Amino acid sequence: MAKHNCAICGAEVGLMSEQKLADGNYICRKECSKKTFKVFDKVTATLGDVTEHIAQIEKGTQIWNEIFVPLQGTKNKEEKLRQIYGLKDVTGYVSPSTGLMAFIENRYKFFIFGKSTLACVYRVADLYGYEYETEKSKDSEGKEITKHFCIFLFRNTTGMYAPRIEIGSQGDFANIEKYFNELFGIQKTLRNTVNNAKRQINAIKAAASAVKAAKEGTLDEAQAADTAEALDASVYGDRTQWIAKADAALAPYNK
Repeated sequence: MAKHNCAICGAEVGLMSEQKLADGNYICRKECSKKTFKVFDKVTATLGDVTEHIAQIEKGTQIWNEIFVPLQGTKNKEEKLRQIYGLKDVTGYVSPSTGLMAFIENRYKFFIFGKSTLACVYRVADLYGYEYETEKSKDSEGKEITKHFCIFLFRNTTGMYAPRIEIGSQGDFANIEKYFNELFGIQKTLRNTVNNAKRQINAIKAAASAVKAAKEGTLDEAQAADTAEALDASVYGDRTQWIAKADAALAPYNK
């Protein structure tokens, strides 16, 4: 059997101790593979994806310990964390007061002892999609089993930017979708009709102005960016406040 070396730590690996990546590189299962989330798909990942994800976890775990953990015991209703219910394998939390959200994975050295926590932290504003997916298989008795998943899609993110997380049922996805739609003000209810209409009007005006400027040759980068933001807001909701909160919270970690 051919031997390879882990592209991260350099350790020699074989058939049972190696994880092959999409770009042909190998990483060791004993150390480097364990530094990633279990839901992180290493089969389709490149070496760059893996190293970015590991860096994402290192930074995210620090933010989790310093921002999220203290908020777990707060009595201030505005600062309370909101758990994303229905997830398996990982636990998800939203911090409305900081504009951040986190997925955590708890690990134990033995049974329930030696607990450690890995975390990936995101700006809530960067969540631009949550999709429902099912996977069918058969058990040892030939009975069909259906697994349910929610795929969270993040923009402006490196590492694990589209976590596919198993959930309990389609009803769990409906609750997740409802929560984030309401959070961003994009749920199609009578209560939000006026806000949606205003955002659509602003997007139409911005697009019209951009078209006019393009014809006149006066379209600049700032106007193009404003147009893109207006179009985004018409579809995804206005996330200006969410961005401001998150950037303020992350400022000490982005130096």
